[in-house]
Amino acid sequence: MNFEIQPAARQPRRPIRASFALTALGLLMTLFAAGGASCNQWVRGYTQPRMLPATATIDQIITLVNDNANRVQSLQSTQATLSLPGAPSLRATVALAPPRRLRLRASSLTGAELDLGSNDDLFWLWVARNQPPATFVCRHDQFAMSNARQILPVEPEWLIDAAGLARFDTTQPLEGPFPVHGDRVEIRSHRAMPTGEVTQITVVDQWEGAIVEQDVYNPQGQLLAVARASGFQRDAASGANLPHSIDVQWPTTQLSFHLDISGWVVNGIPPDNLTLWTKPEYPGFPNVDLADPHLQFAVPGGIQPVTPVTVPGSAGIYPPGATVPLR
Repeated sequence: MNFEIQPAARQPRRPIRASFALTALGLLMTLFAAGGASCNQWVRGYTQPRMLPATATIDQIITLVNDNANRVQSLQSTQATLSLPGAPSLRATVALAPPRRLRLRASSLTGAELDLGSNDDLFWLWVARNQPPATFVCRHDQFAMSNARQILPVEPEWLIDAAGLARFDTTQPLEGPFPVHGDRVEIRSHRAMPTGEVTQITVVDQWEGAIVEQDVYNPQGQLLAVARASGFQRDAASGANLPHSIDVQWPTTQLSFHLDISGWVVNGIPPDNLTLWTKPEYPGFPNVDLADPHLQFAVPGGIQPVTPVTVPGSAGIYPPGATVPLR
């Protein structure tokens, strides 16, 4: 006797009603769109631990931020991209060694375009296309009372802070933390300068445990500089949490740039590498001392120059009354 097993008859699928599908989609969207911060928290909870509690004190924040900065003696990258408004992106290399050593160089297909540097004594700025050709220089101890503030309204070493190596100076008055939005709080600090008291608002992301924004204001409450950092990644060897995307703006001079870093090399610069921090000499580009009280500027946007002040020991290259355009 032969037995033949017949396959069971296939039951027709019931169509999913559109109303049910829309309800499910709406529920999913509600869960993820209940708030940008909530969605961000949900994702972060599965990808990284929270570095600071929601009720973190100012002492806890200071300790975490300063510990992160203390892990870094130097930073270097040969895989960076510098972007300027209205211009093609440039290949860039960047090197940092707190508190004052900085080197940012950028180039295009035609060659070197920019060299911004700082060592323990002075800083310099060279732009290949500047007319007339010049390498601008200024000593750090003359910066505060010099016309250099028309190019960089805040000290050049502030750029090192902007790159993620900021630390809180506990010898200065600190206020906060004040809730901002999401998991962020701000701490306000004040610093006496020859031109008056400068205020800085530092925004800390409590989940990242990192500084994500720094705003500097002059004594009149005018915004001088803004730095925003994102794309944080933790370096395996040092444990430092470092940004890989940095935006810097100087509103009073209408200057800004964006820096993308593909990879940081942490603590890889030998302490005796003085060549990296030595001001270069570019043939055909005379040194222009920004502390020269007779120097005047034609700056972008028609910004009026500050009142020249006398700085002892300054010596300019251009004759008194000369106008040096910045382009």
